[in-house]
Amino acid sequence: MNIEKTEELNIDLYNFEESFPNKELLQGEGVLTKGQMRYFNPHSEYILDRYQDLEGWYRRRLEAGVMSHFLKVVGDPDVEATVRDLAGREFTGINLSTVDYMGLSNHPKLKQAAIETLTNKRLHSINTGPLLGNSLESGALQKEIAQHLGHEYSILFPTGWAASFSGVAGIARKDDVVLIDEYAHQSLKQGAYASCDNVVKFKHLSNMEVRSKLEAIRSSNPTQGVLVVTEGLYSMDGDAPDIKELLDICKKYNAALLVDICHDLGCTGKDGKGTLGDQGVLGDPDLIVVGAFSKTLSTNGGYLTTSNLGVIFSTCSFAGPYTYSTSLSPTQIAIAREGLKLVAGEEGEERRAKLMSNINVARQRAKMHNIDVYGTPSPIVSLHVGSENIARLACAKAFRMGVVTTILEYPVVARGKARFRMSMSPEHEHETLIKAVDIIAESIVWAKKYHATLGGGQMEKCDSHKKEELTSIIGQQ
Repeated sequence: MNIEKTEELNIDLYNFEESFPNKELLQGEGVLTKGQMRYFNPHSEYILDRYQDLEGWYRRRLEAGVMSHFLKVVGDPDVEATVRDLAGREFTGINLSTVDYMGLSNHPKLKQAAIETLTNKRLHSINTGPLLGNSLESGALQKEIAQHLGHEYSILFPTGWAASFSGVAGIARKDDVVLIDEYAHQSLKQGAYASCDNVVKFKHLSNMEVRSKLEAIRSSNPTQGVLVVTEGLYSMDGDAPDIKELLDICKKYNAALLVDICHDLGCTGKDGKGTLGDQGVLGDPDLIVVGAFSKTLSTNGGYLTTSNLGVIFSTCSFAGPYTYSTSLSPTQIAIAREGLKLVAGEEGEERRAKLMSNINVARQRAKMHNIDVYGTPSPIVSLHVGSENIARLACAKAFRMGVVTTILEYPVVARGKARFRMSMSPEHEHETLIKAVDIIAESIVWAKKYHATLGGGQMEKCDSHKKEELTSIIGQQ
């Protein structure tokens, strides 16, 4: 059959008119007052019926205009972006949601590397890592990322998540202990729970607690394998551990240390070597490093680096995401190599200087509005709101005032610590960031006043059917 005209696909899941703020809709069941765990029913007789209440909750939030997730980008996102929600409503504003910390996603050198590779190479890797998925070019990238971080060896993964998961799952075995920061990324936590039975969380950034737990472990079992897991820069709070001290503690108690540098590679530290470079621990033989290319180098992919060749073969043998996933494409490898060269060079230093200038402007402007800012200066600028009720209203208002950004709420962050998270880039101008922070501050003030007219309503003490079920449902958050 000849089809002369192809109709445009309807990609919207719902069809709601714009009516925010609508008191009736905002006072709907759970729209402002409850979280997603309340609407997951683990006791349903039929497994697929567990999620119907969850769909209803998302639908009510979307209709009320306070659903800022699952957005689609319209056109090409730059310092300004247009996004479309699941009901087809579009919003345009200053873009503070793109995780492109060095502003390289439209860089001509990276695009030229992609074009040349597309012209001269196949579109796709031909297999998994163990079965012809690697090439001379991927081998060069492995060497380059290892050298950048002071190590001898590295291994590549199709995503940053795969690298972080595999870094833990490929090293720890069933009877080992994984000692992990309570705020560590889910990829690290799930790698830990997938690999061993003894996963112990420690208080965020508390080296003192790590020391105490390691001492207890060694008192009861002097030879048990122990892997300590932390991050170079935490993506929710924008803070960092004292890795040098932590590494010394690990050495004292014969434990290895794994650090995920997903959010600081390339965009912080001299030559883009992040927290590890700033603290002088690059290349340490007791250190395993994992991370992603996507936050800074403008392509998907991840890596693990080490100076222990046994760790490389352990990861190849026991980490499913490496063994059973198709390897990075030639184009991804070319972009990552060009991006790494750029961030380590003179232009990289210039971009990091502009990035830090933007970070400081945004943080200072927030403080002028008496908004608490989480963490230390980094590409992650998180502005405290507090109540999830207020945060949902404030984010919806900010979207409609011209800022495209993200709110984080429970269970991604602790209950009662909802926040705006702004992703910084050297591409923004100071005036743009000042305007954006002013809008966010105004939206928070408006949300508090408007919420008072709704008659209150707080997040419930436990957004789960049973308190003890919460951890297992959300993956040991």
